[in-house]
Amino acid sequence: MSVKLNFETFGAGRPVIVLHGLFGSARNWRSIAKQLSETHQVFTIDLRNHGESDHSDSMYYMEMMEDIKQFLHDKHLRKVSLIGHSLGGKIAMTFALNYPEMLEKLIVLDIAPVRYDNNFELLVDAMLSLDLADISSRNQANDILRSRIEDGGVRLFLLQNLFRNSDGFQWRINLAAIKKALPDIGAFPTFTRSSEHNGPTLFLGGDRSDYIGPEHHEDIFSFFPTAEISTITDAEHWLHADQPQQVLEEIGRFLGK
Repeated sequence: MSVKLNFETFGAGRPVIVLHGLFGSARNWRSIAKQLSETHQVFTIDLRNHGESDHSDSMYYMEMMEDIKQFLHDKHLRKVSLIGHSLGGKIAMTFALNYPEMLEKLIVLDIAPVRYDNNFELLVDAMLSLDLADISSRNQANDILRSRIEDGGVRLFLLQNLFRNSDGFQWRINLAAIKKALPDIGAFPTFTRSSEHNGPTLFLGGDRSDYIGPEHHEDIFSFFPTAEISTITDAEHWLHADQPQQVLEEIGRFLGK
């Protein structure tokens, strides 16, 4: 069953939908969306169990794909371009393989249609270990997480999901549901195995990331035979944060006016 998705919108023109990655939110794409809005109407979406969108006990790719389809229906958008990073990229690919008639162009950032091994459960467990009743600031939460998450950039990214209300600090993301879904999130849906999308498709990978390498090209072309694969220099997995101008230029070039 589809859930209601929170979103931000910018500009006017041909519609573009942006889907963030795991632990992210629509806000991560605000700067790039504002620049793209000079030529397009851009919708940045909070995926289910993220940001301000509704929570659900499950988050299979089929469900998240249907969330996007329902969003397009609600907004009377008949054909769009999709941009997806990481988890959002897998959702975008799944959508393209199942609803190609609703898609103008597809842009996938630093993810391939394959299964990945990852340490996301360690990150979720670290966040769940925080005793929110004893947290008085994000800085304090950052200090506590340092013993379990070494990378300071990752800690700060995750802590964007921590907010304070009248009851104290809370997590915006549904950590329990995300933890349960991690095995499925790491995979790519088997129901797409007989599918192929021949529409305009761009894959962007970071040159310092392991998520798109030569070993993934065969899988990419098996689903997306006409895909273009391009590399962003000096970028890791969060390439739109590492090199926003390069990413923006590649997206703008591919989308056109």
